[in-house]
Amino acid sequence: MNLVLSFRVALFIFIATPQYAFSFDFNEAIENIKKHDIVIALQNKSKALIEEGKNKGSWGDPRLNLAAKNFPKNNLKDNETPMTGIEFGISQNVSLTTKYGNIKDAYAYLGKAKKHDSEAKTQELIKTFWEILIENKRRDEEVTIFEENLNWIKKILKVSKRLYANGKTSQQALLDIQIRKSELEASLSNKKFEAKEQQEQLSYILGYPNKSLSKESIPWIILEKKNKEQNDTKELSLKSNILAKSKILAAKKLAFIPDLTLSVGFTKRANIDKEGDFVSAMVTLPLPFSSKRYSDHSQAIFEKVSTEKQLKNYLRLKESESKRLNHQIERLKIELKILNERTIKFAENSRQITSKSYALGDSTYIELLQSELKLQKLLIKRSNLNAMLLKTQANYKYLIGDKLYE
Repeated sequence: MNLVLSFRVALFIFIATPQYAFSFDFNEAIENIKKHDIVIALQNKSKALIEEGKNKGSWGDPRLNLAAKNFPKNNLKDNETPMTGIEFGISQNVSLTTKYGNIKDAYAYLGKAKKHDSEAKTQELIKTFWEILIENKRRDEEVTIFEENLNWIKKILKVSKRLYANGKTSQQALLDIQIRKSELEASLSNKKFEAKEQQEQLSYILGYPNKSLSKESIPWIILEKKNKEQNDTKELSLKSNILAKSKILAAKKLAFIPDLTLSVGFTKRANIDKEGDFVSAMVTLPLPFSSKRYSDHSQAIFEKVSTEKQLKNYLRLKESESKRLNHQIERLKIELKILNERTIKFAENSRQITSKSYALGDSTYIELLQSELKLQKLLIKRSNLNAMLLKTQANYKYLIGDKLYE
């Protein structure tokens, strides 16, 4: 009987528990990001480009021709003139150069570039995921600060009521402290809405609506690590694009030599002149007199140079930005060290001393609130600096092509 009752209670709890109570870990989130719709779209685009290259790099299908030739218009009989017959022909486009092979290779490189773009998009989504996690961490720290201050204010309010009853403080002091208590309660309420907003962002990136991340599974140490090998997918994409443009340029150069069209035909006749059937052959060669090939060649040159300049600019920007982020990381670490080792300790001691003095009636409530606000401001500043440091580390790893997951 107890076993049945326990089972029913467990079942009720399972059904009544909201879905967001179930959590997933960091590694599951990373695997889900790799399957994001936009990533899969880029991967499919990569495959589509490779297949397009196979199409454009082909000579094309041979063409079969069937013609009824020189039939008399009055009776359409095939045995009245010696030139009447049914012609069967086949023709094929033939390239005299390796132009089509270069076109195929160009699209293969474009497909490879697009594959690198999908990897870069994955890294970008993971970086955004880290930014949301960092914001969640900052919000939790601020919630702890506000809750601690709220508890402190409640104690001070009790002390103030006692002092007011003894005539040692004014009613204005009670009102201002109660206002400060309301401000902290409003701040806590705002943080709850921030949490909901961040949950919606996670739902888009991960595809996990109404689920929370297990905070214990977040490997914060990754942001401190520097791997020996980097894989800058943006740089690899640009390099693949340059190879593609080089192949296209080579194909445009070879395009000055036009393709041949070879045709072979067989005409079946009635043989009224006793000469038998006809066999024919033809070679068609376009004359490259138009400006099309010259403009195509010039366009290919400009596109190749443009892509090379893009790579050069990206590498310069990457070097400059990586140095800037390194300086910013060092600056934030030093600022946090000073804040933790000195400033916050001084502010904590100041609030503690002012609290004791206020309880004895030696300090005013204004001095008390000022010491509390000063400490809160410094604690929030530390939380913001920590978040900024983590974001900067994530941006640095993303920039140099370092992995943001294990």
